Amino acid sequence: MRGGLLLFEVPRDYNNRWFWLVQDDRLTFGDVTHPDNRKNNIYTKVGYQYGTQFDERMNAIVGETRGRIVPVLTAFRELGPQKTGLAIAITESAKVATGDYHYTKAEGEALRRFDVTGTSFLVSRLHAGLFVNRGTVENPAPGTPQIALYTIPQYEMFKLGGREALKAVADRANTEGTHEVHLTNEYFVPVFRNRDFHTWALHWNTLYGIGYLGAGSTGFEYSSLVHSNNMVVDAGLGTEASIAIRDFDVLLSVVYARTVHAPDNMKGSKVRFSIRTVR
Repeated sequence: MRGGLLLFEVPRDYNNRWFWLVQDDRLTFGDVTHPDNRKNNIYTKVGYQYGTQFDERMNAIVGETRGRIVPVLTAFRELGPQKTGLAIAITESAKVATGDYHYTKAEGEALRRFDVTGTSFLVSRLHAGLFVNRGTVENPAPGTPQIALYTIPQYEMFKLGGREALKAVADRANTEGTHEVHLTNEYFVPVFRNRDFHTWALHWNTLYGIGYLGAGSTGFEYSSLVHSNNMVVDAGLGTEASIAIRDFDVLLSVVYARTVHAPDNMKGSKVRFSIRTVR
């Protein structure tokens, strides 16, 4: 992918920000049969963000979606004192100049931290998205999968699986759609906090045990979101540790999740992890 963008941020105060994005994506794939090969996506986006300005997922909704860290879990230190975050955006793509796509995309996500005890807490994230307007491909080839029938690049489709959605669901084409909703819950229980356990070159400062529960659905029509056969529920266990290594602070997140209820093509389990460093 190559192209260019202009991203404008208008902060109203510490917690409220507006965004305007204008972007041109020129797509080329090594797989010349890819439906988006040698296509051009010209679009604009208007977004609003409340709360933390350090959450990678919410920044992606209101701004540029790529070129960022994709965490597995919601780091508690990113939520800020208000404990609530919200991001909403409307994207409009048009067949102007060299543009090949036409769609209107609406997306939003809310997060909230709930203090359960003095040291344990629950982080809930609710994400929803749909294409309000979408063009269709003219004269599609026989057997073309449904995901390729619309004038929407596949990277803009909503993903039900992956690091930022349901942890047990694989991130592939048959788990994506034009309509999607999911809820994830991460319950953090401290094993120890603000300590200095020394193991070789590692200084373990904080360790949390984590219980995870998620649910959601995706499809290509509004009705598919509420159909019980499309519903996915997954659950898992994980941990998040804060470690010091010389001059670096390392945040290690690991979670194992398995589907509890899902269509046959989405059943399975995954181990996901992320490592973030700060100097």
